[in-house]
Amino acid sequence: MQNKIKLTLSAISVASLLALAACGGGGDGGGSSTPAAVTPAPTPAPPPPTIVVQGSAPTVTADPMAVVFVPQTETSTKSVLQSIASNAFPGSLQKATAEGAYKQIGIDANSLISMTTGKIVDVTGNGDFAIGRWTDGSSSIGSVSVNQGAHYVVGKPLTLSPDLTPGAVKSCSLVASTQPTAVSGNFAPGKVNAATATIAMVGPTLQSLSIDIAIGSDAHATATATLTALSGVLQSQGFLRHIQTMGTNASKPLLAIGYAMPTPSSGDVTGVVVLQCQ
Repeated sequence: MQNKIKLTLSAISVASLLALAACGGGGDGGGSSTPAAVTPAPTPAPPPPTIVVQGSAPTVTADPMAVVFVPQTETSTKSVLQSIASNAFPGSLQKATAEGAYKQIGIDANSLISMTTGKIVDVTGNGDFAIGRWTDGSSSIGSVSVNQGAHYVVGKPLTLSPDLTPGAVKSCSLVASTQPTAVSGNFAPGKVNAATATIAMVGPTLQSLSIDIAIGSDAHATATATLTALSGVLQSQGFLRHIQTMGTNASKPLLAIGYAMPTPSSGDVTGVVVLQCQ
């Protein structure tokens, strides 16, 4: 009887071991399993740039620099604190992006004007000057909508010497401009149709200036001035002007002009133009 019990127990033990082996059990020697592949976490996308640039220009290398700045708050009848036309801005304070778009200007560390977010568009230049327009964002002087603009020209300062030759005049033609923008922001940016000027070298003085723009329903809004100073922020003859001479060749100077001018249907409009004179 005892032998029968032992045989039965032995048979049960053998069956149990076979079942464990079939299930992969029975200790560390029973085989190994391949671990599941670990999917790496996706690389987070880089944050979008705070300032987007449209266009490019060589950065201007000069110290000091000439700067024209027309803020979005300016009107044709009144300049504001940030209305600028100067040839004495320290080069170290004028900061540009990798594309040559100027995002900071200033005469000293306590009066910097800077773009913080948004777009700098209409960027172009040739090393003697660079222009652009801040839009669709905010700056240290307030927000600016997609239809508004703070316009600038940064360049190498150039002072013209008088030429006493009778009738000595330089004629100036358009080489670059930003899109004109309505101060109200109620109209899409327009275009400069034409801009011309003459410099009377006896002064020298700005003998004549004419700007023709299109914006909104105004196909040819014009502003003209005669016999005015060749530098500074001036309000006369119906509109506001920022004027500076720039470049490296006194026989072919650049004339940078910022403007805030009234239009028949679109209200006050601002922008900058650069003219080549010879």
